[in-house]
Amino acid sequence: MKNTIFYFTGTGNSLQIAKTIAANLEDCKVLSISKSNKSISTLQLDGNVGFVFPVYYYGLPQIVREFLSNIDLSNTAYTYIIAAYGKTGGNGGCLSQTQKLFAPKGIQLNAAFYVKSVDNFILWSWDIPAKEKHAAIHAAAKKNVSKITRIIRNKQNYYDRSIMEHIGPVLFGYNHFIENVTTNDTSFFATSDCVACGLCEQVCPTQNLVLKENKPTWNSEKCQRCLACFHLCPKEAVEYGRVTKKKTRYKNPDISIKEFM
Repeated sequence: MKNTIFYFTGTGNSLQIAKTIAANLEDCKVLSISKSNKSISTLQLDGNVGFVFPVYYYGLPQIVREFLSNIDLSNTAYTYIIAAYGKTGGNGGCLSQTQKLFAPKGIQLNAAFYVKSVDNFILWSWDIPAKEKHAAIHAAAKKNVSKITRIIRNKQNYYDRSIMEHIGPVLFGYNHFIENVTTNDTSFFATSDCVACGLCEQVCPTQNLVLKENKPTWNSEKCQRCLACFHLCPKEAVEYGRVTKKKTRYKNPDISIKEFM
């Protein structure tokens, strides 16, 4: 049976999960949500379909939310989501939100999983976990993904429920985040360390920034707060106001820069 996995990623964690699962499934394609969005009306899906993405403010990233709302899953046999989260207790929101999106279309969400990954959202008070902790986090994620793969292969119903599933989005203001995220990039800027290499423009999954006069310019149209521009800049020249000053950059070690383009 055919397998298709759609992913959205800023620093590679979700893509790594998708690739690992795909390597252990038959006839499996791994497709970018941001790129597939352009041809979503022509997608013809059957078999098993999964979606892998990060948890944002205890919920679905805006681009994922729209993709799940618009994609045709009427001919699929088994549907699942996998949400990568960083902060301890940060798993929640995505299961119930996806079910609400699918219900009006008569689509059943067969399984939902949360995978703890290296936290990369540094626009709050915390920073990336200490580097010496990364190996343990990756190892635990790998073990969890192995379990998830077995469940998917056997097409089992499974729901990774969390006590934060419903209260998390309220506590962290998910609705406010969704309403403002695409235009909430005005605090991004490039420092004098920028060499106009253009990598930030290439790795932005929504093409929300371009180089103008040899400096990146954010368009305030499609930003997802994925922080790919911040984390992947080779000169560490992208900042977000004063919030990111001296904060650590991160990229999943198993994902190459080319895979973000």
